[in-house]
Amino acid sequence: MKLSIKRGLLCLIPLAIFFILPSCRDCDPYSNPSSYAVGAFYDKNNPDQPLTTINFESVSGIGGADISPMSNGKYLLPLKITTRQTGFSFIAQGLADTTYIDYESSVKVNGPDCGAYEQLVGLGVSRDPSKEGTSSYSGVKGALFDSVIVVNSVVSADTANENVQFLLDVCDASTKSPSRSLIVSFFNKDTGEPKAMRFESIHVLGKASNPIYTSGDNFSTVLLPVEGDNSTIFEFEYKEDGVNISKQQMKVVFNAKTTISDDETGCVFLSGIGDIKLESGGNQGLEFTFANDSIFKKMQVDRQVINTNLDWPNVKLYN
Repeated sequence: MKLSIKRGLLCLIPLAIFFILPSCRDCDPYSNPSSYAVGAFYDKNNPDQPLTTINFESVSGIGGADISPMSNGKYLLPLKITTRQTGFSFIAQGLADTTYIDYESSVKVNGPDCGAYEQLVGLGVSRDPSKEGTSSYSGVKGALFDSVIVVNSVVSADTANENVQFLLDVCDASTKSPSRSLIVSFFNKDTGEPKAMRFESIHVLGKASNPIYTSGDNFSTVLLPVEGDNSTIFEFEYKEDGVNISKQQMKVVFNAKTTISDDETGCVFLSGIGDIKLESGGNQGLEFTFANDSIFKKMQVDRQVINTNLDWPNVKLYN
C-alpha cells in the first residue's frame, strides 16, 4: 500500500513542476513572427534622434504600394516571404535612393503552448540586387543615403527598435546653408552659344530701386536670389540699340523644402530650393517661347534644384 502511494506521488512531480515553474503560456510578444523590418533615418553627424523632417514623396517596396511612417517616424518595411530579398525605393523631394535587404528563414520553437514559427534572420543590405547583402554599405555622392547599417539582424514584432538605420550626411546648419541664388545664363537664340548681356536693371518686381544688376554689369551668367516661400518674379530692363528700353518679366516657382545634395561637399540639405518651374500666362512649365519683339524669345529650365555649380544653370534665357 505504501509503495503504491509513493509511486503515485512520484508521478505527480512533473505535473507540479509544470504548474509551479513559468511556462510558455505567457508567450513573449516580441518574439512572435513578423515579416516587417523596422527602418529609421538618422543624421550621421547627430545620431541621437531619428530624422522625421525628410520630405518624402514616396517610400515603397519596389513594385509595391506606398508605406506610411509610424507615429514615431520609423517605417515598417514589408519583406517578401516567398523570396529572400526585397528592394525598397525612397524618393524625397529632390533626391532618391534604393536599398535591397537580404535575409534567411529560421524555424523557432517558442514552447508547447506558443508553438513553432518561421523567423526572418541574418539581415543584410546592399545597393546592388545582384550582390549579397552585408551588415552595411556606403552610399555614393549625390545619393540620399551616406550609408545604410543593419543594427539588428533578426526580424521580430518589436516595432520600437529598428533593424536597419539609414544615415544621411546632413549639412551643418551652423556653417553652411542652402543656396537661394538662381543661376541664370544667357544664350544666342540662333547659335545656342553663351552670350554676354548688359541690362539697364535686373531686379525683383516692385524693387526697381534696389537692382541686383545694372548697366555697369556685363555677364553671360547671373545669380538671382529668390525670395518668399514659393515664387519670385524678376524683371529685366534692356536697352535695344542703345535707345529704347524693353522690359520682360520671369516668374519662377519653387519648393523651399526640397532635399538636395550640395555640389561642393555632398552633404544633404533638407530644406533646399527645388522643383523649379517657370510660370507664364497662369501656366507652369519648364519651357516657354515668346514673341519676336521680346527680350528673350525662349525661357527654359535646365536644372530644377538651386545649387552652386555655375556650369549648370537653373534657367537658360535665349536672346
